[in-house]
Amino acid sequence: MRREYIDSMKTSGFGEFVSACEEIKNSKFVLAPSKITALLKSIADNKQLYSMFAAALVDFDYKRVFTSCVNGASFVLPQEPKTVIALVFRILMDIDAGIMPLQNFLEAYFYSNSVNESYSRFVLEIIAPFETYCRMYFVRATELPEDFLNDGDKMTQAYNEMGDKLRDELKTDALSCVSALINIADGAINGMIDKAEYIACLNGLSRSIKSRNYDDIISSFLGVKYAVAYFFKTDKAVVDIYRKLEYDIKRLAS
Repeated sequence: MRREYIDSMKTSGFGEFVSACEEIKNSKFVLAPSKITALLKSIADNKQLYSMFAAALVDFDYKRVFTSCVNGASFVLPQEPKTVIALVFRILMDIDAGIMPLQNFLEAYFYSNSVNESYSRFVLEIIAPFETYCRMYFVRATELPEDFLNDGDKMTQAYNEMGDKLRDELKTDALSCVSALINIADGAINGMIDKAEYIACLNGLSRSIKSRNYDDIISSFLGVKYAVAYFFKTDKAVVDIYRKLEYDIKRLAS
């Protein structure tokens, strides 16, 4: 995101965030994805909220915290409010992006006889505490000196720090997907030349991901796209890995 976009964000409108939370809490499962999208947009459009989430995500280890919350077939939020804010924000981002479909999350940790019952538990145990802690932190933020909230340099720095962390996570996830696609080739592609060309495409993409120059990522990815389609277009497991990789690549190259 550019500095110009940051400067154009709304400086008020916390009520829109609260309304978006209420929409999620009052929704049924079938409408929840669009409500989550609206909530994330309310954050992106608000300077104070955006800086609050940027600060919460600094040094936040999403995978470690998520794993620590899993207790068998249940999901228990941490006790520290700032950690809850960062964790739920990232969960909602993954749901919105399709990385972790809401139904899968509900079935894994909030299973009930009906999907709407599962969703009600999700709202009670995840969204409600998230909203409460966001209200608390937003009040604290508004009590800071006005020049802090309106300082464009600090806003830009906070965004850059958050952006670098998310980019590193995307790179790690993309490289993991590439590795998985290479491993699958060993047992699925018989011809040595075909296998070598397929792996060469993936290795080229891997080098692009690891580099600081993201201009080559899309061109490298196109080769992988056609190779995967040629060899594995009917293999659901491979297609699922590919779609996850595609999401990471689009985010990295944007």
